[in-house]
Amino acid sequence: METRNDSAFYTNEPGVEVVWEDESCDYYVVRNGEMRIHATTTDGHIEVIRYTDKLEEFGITNDQQLEEWSNKGEEVFSWQNNSWFEVYTEKDPEFFSEPYHSLEDAIGQARVLQEEEKK
Repeated sequence: METRNDSAFYTNEPGVEVVWEDESCDYYVVRNGEMRIHATTTDGHIEVIRYTDKLEEFGITNDQQLEEWSNKGEEVFSWQNNSWFEVYTEKDPEFFSEPYHSLEDAIGQARVLQEEEKK
């Protein structure tokens, strides 16, 4: 099964993007930060990847492939900037969570925060 848990697959524009929300939850998940990867093609050309569509065009479409490329080393696949997830709520505009690097973890935290409010 292909998973897309990394924020690299949710970086479609600069700034903050809402990537998960649920009507039953006051908390939601955003992708924050910028992505910039320098990836070397088989012919030695360096591609600059800033958004998910370019990552997919490069041939990376899931977490496993992203990890494989990341493990090739700085000279082949160099992360200059990476995006991340945060949990926000409209109930408190000053609130934001710590960074999460997995969408699954961020959604889990949003649900935990919602449950804690019910107590």
